[in-house]
Amino acid sequence: MATKRNRPLYDIHAVKRMVQRRLPVDVIDQIAQVGVTVQEDRNRVMKRGDLNGKPIHVVLAKPNTVITVYTADEWDSTITVCRKRIRSLNA
Repeated sequence: MATKRNRPLYDIHAVKRMVQRRLPVDVIDQIAQVGVTVQEDRNRVMKRGDLNGKPIHVVLAKPNTVITVYTADEWDSTITVCRKRIRSLNA
């Protein structure tokens, strides 16, 4: 269980997403603290956990601020990104 000392801070965007997606604070706290690290760079870390079998991703700005949360099925989390060029209307 999360203690007050190591609980993350919450960006207003993350709070809005938690309310919108009906994700409980205690679950997000737990994922932020002990979730499986999916991706990490110098400034951010993405952690994964679950809520009733549904995969949840929590993105934190280092050291400890939750910046967004979402269910993993809302976003295709592949490593490769395919982009198509948009043809100009004048071409």
